[in-house]
Amino acid sequence: MANLLFVVGSTGGHLYPALSISQHCYKYSHNCYILAPESTKGKLNLENWNNIEFHKDLHIKTPYFILDFFKDIRASIRNIIEKKIDVVISFGSAFCLPPSLAAKIKNKKLISIDQNVLPGRTTRLLSYISDIVVVPFEESKEYIKTRNVKVMLSPIREELLALEKGNENTLLFFGGSLGAKTINQLALKFIQNSNKIPKTIENIIIISGNKLFESFIQEIKSLKNHKEISIKSDSVEIINNVKIVVYRYCSDMANLYRSSAIVICRAGGSTIAEILYLKKKAILIPYPYALDNHQLYNAEIASKYANFIDYVQEPVDFELVLKKLEKLLEIYPEYTREINFFKYDEFFSKVIQE
Repeated sequence: MANLLFVVGSTGGHLYPALSISQHCYKYSHNCYILAPESTKGKLNLENWNNIEFHKDLHIKTPYFILDFFKDIRASIRNIIEKKIDVVISFGSAFCLPPSLAAKIKNKKLISIDQNVLPGRTTRLLSYISDIVVVPFEESKEYIKTRNVKVMLSPIREELLALEKGNENTLLFFGGSLGAKTINQLALKFIQNSNKIPKTIENIIIISGNKLFESFIQEIKSLKNHKEISIKSDSVEIINNVKIVVYRYCSDMANLYRSSAIVICRAGGSTIAEILYLKKKAILIPYPYALDNHQLYNAEIASKYANFIDYVQEPVDFELVLKKLEKLLEIYPEYTREINFFKYDEFFSKVIQE
């Protein structure tokens, strides 16, 4: 039995993989703890998780960064000693640096996991001292400065592992845990031009993001082509030639994936892992301001591994997206290269215990 400490960032892309792995720890007789920045609280629904501890965020650009950095290392050393931690697992944000360094100071095993084709700067830096680095694709290896590299995609959320196919008649838009204005605006174009949507698409579902929900609804109200609109606190339904539903936020992604024929979303590593695993046809729109433009790398590589994934860059052209959508609807989804999906047995037997 080992005591594991997962250290994550403030976004779902960092946190959800750690939560997925932590759900399986008890099967292998391990204890697990998750350390997250305080800013995570306001972004994600964490009410059902009681093994998460929150610490102050670490901001690199603040004048007190160096002082805070060394304070965090000392606090992390105390945390490792008090919880008798055997393995620290970093998920690649700057917040992960002090606990990772503390792990090596205390001679504990350090594992770095990155969800992106181009590993983040923290992962690349920690690769010099990590015992094992886990990356999603073979193409990621060239950025890692250690020989002990394992290739496997980001872990899939439990509710998606045995997901059965539903009636795939939905066009699904989402922009991550915070929403994405670009994707919302594209969805608005589809609402305006719903007569152009292929007849196999009977529903449009949009997850606008909490902060963008009200402004997005105001834009929908200004449209002239809907017959009826019903507004609730967390969702909106529009009667049109296709049924349109807008959610502020949705924690039940399994049901949305089940019915989706096409997914239009950002190109985060965790999202791509889910799309690949579920063989969901998708048009990715990489976030152009992501650090080192890593989402573009994700989209380019993912489209090479699966014929059912395509991508467009901003500024987004509606007609181009429509053509790609029509083309994707006609194909049978297949992998074009071998993919090493996340395997819990392999992770716990070869990564944790190796």
